[in-house]
Amino acid sequence: MIRYVADHLITMQSDPAVIERGVVDVADGRVVHAGSETEAPPFEGEVRRLSGLLLPGFVNTHTHTPMVLLRGAGEGLPVDRWLVEVMWPREGKLTPDDVRWGMTLGAGELLTGGTTTSHEMYFFSEAVIEAAIDAGLRLVVTPPILTGDDLTRFGTWEEQLQRMADIADEHRDHATVTVGIGPHSGYALPEEPLRAAAELATDRGLHIHIHLAEGRTEGDAIAERHGVTMPRYLDSLGIFDAPRVVAAHCVWVTEDDIELMARRTVGVAHCPMSNGKHASGIAPVTDLRAASVPVGIATDGPSSHDRLDMFEEMRLALRLARLRAGDAGAMTPADVLTMATREAADVLGRPDLGRIAPGSRADMILVDTTPLGPVVETDDLVTHLVYSGTPDLVRTVWVEGRIVVDEGRPLRVDMDAARTEVVQRARRLALP
Repeated sequence: MIRYVADHLITMQSDPAVIERGVVDVADGRVVHAGSETEAPPFEGEVRRLSGLLLPGFVNTHTHTPMVLLRGAGEGLPVDRWLVEVMWPREGKLTPDDVRWGMTLGAGELLTGGTTTSHEMYFFSEAVIEAAIDAGLRLVVTPPILTGDDLTRFGTWEEQLQRMADIADEHRDHATVTVGIGPHSGYALPEEPLRAAAELATDRGLHIHIHLAEGRTEGDAIAERHGVTMPRYLDSLGIFDAPRVVAAHCVWVTEDDIELMARRTVGVAHCPMSNGKHASGIAPVTDLRAASVPVGIATDGPSSHDRLDMFEEMRLALRLARLRAGDAGAMTPADVLTMATREAADVLGRPDLGRIAPGSRADMILVDTTPLGPVVETDDLVTHLVYSGTPDLVRTVWVEGRIVVDEGRPLRVDMDAARTEVVQRARRLALP
């Protein structure tokens, strides 16, 4: 067992409150005790003193990290054209090695930015898993189901679904990898594969990860054909019967949609930077949370938003919520920090993540607080962390109790080699 004693500690066991001289005891990848130094139990093992703020690692609830290979491509396009005209043609050329190198570079960026868990949807998921394990990143991965002329090399939707089931079986008991099902969206897939994905998820006890109500017009065809909104359409196909559903974006959901999502096992991955880049709109985050729909912060892929920076996402989520409500008190720094940690873990159905509490996974980050000030009251650190925090301030990162970033550098990723590989492969993918 190791005892960490930090200048400041945020456990996220409840609303974020800063504990001065905080103690965290870790054994076998789990937190055994967390609290103030004055209330800590007797301890005779190794003690490490940490200068800075110790808090749970960020939980990125929706991304496609290997898209670092496509970073910057399709700039200025709305989501529908961006996918059809730029993304899917290039992704149709991908190899497993491309994806492995893209995930390797992206995992290094995520970890050094304080993200310890990433919820991924991408092709060649075996390569995604391999790269994440090598980097030391915790992974919740949902192999995608997609059909289309550019994507035939990934097999029929039946073959894609079977591959998902096989991957889930293979990693069912893995310490840092969890597998679900990733039907891309209600607009990109016919009814039959959506029903089949719902049945597999329900039968196997797997969660579903899906894009939902991202663009203003994406549900128009469904509404014209079936007379319902996209969430109600997916519910009618059994998607919301899955043990848990993570719905990415949810910009254009109605009050009735929100009420439906609150009654079902649906959590929302909020992607403010991506929504802004594609002019998709401002998601009704405060309405969702008020209805008890959990909302987690997400970066989306590093092509639909060029950075994998959860600090930046928190800041924009806070500001957009206030702008949408016309109320400077509509959301607080404490709210968005919660949405990047504990509530994000709840979106994924993972109460063992996003908090530093007895029994939770020892996924933690240490942030240098020297530039964050002035601190008049201890809880000012929460405000400063959200408004002024950057990946450069992340000094140490633990996943499953193991240090994977030290002094701001990933210990298990050669970033220079990964960048070189990604540049070469990105150029090939861009060729006509």
